[in-house]
Amino acid sequence: MNPPVATSEKQSFKLAAEARHVADARERVVSIAEPFVDEERIASLRLVMSEVLTNAVRHGAPGADMLVAVTPKPEFLCVQVTDQGDGFAPRPRASAPDEDGGFGLFLIEQLTRRWGLTRERGNTRVWFEFDLDAGGAGVQTL
Repeated sequence: MNPPVATSEKQSFKLAAEARHVADARERVVSIAEPFVDEERIASLRLVMSEVLTNAVRHGAPGADMLVAVTPKPEFLCVQVTDQGDGFAPRPRASAPDEDGGFGLFLIEQLTRRWGLTRERGNTRVWFEFDLDAGGAGVQTL
């Protein structure tokens, strides 16, 4: 993958929906986000990305690609992860993890401005808005 360029334009990339690519995709998103997101929020972004990407691998079509898109907005970062699976029923929970999963959606709910899931044409897209800082300072024009 080519290194990302600091821009307020949408940046996207594809990768195989395999567990071995989750860390690389997460760090690619973080490197796109670093010019915009406060340093103390980067750890939360890493956690949210890990959860969303892992769900795409777990619930997506085996051997298919994922599309990751990152768009800096004035007050938040918009991130979309699209896979070729049927998706899952989004149910954030604060209880103990079980055989179907753990706290991932609960963490996404707590760490993002808002999030959602859409299904269309055989694809599932999980999107979220991530505040750039606790005070909503916004994107700086480059």
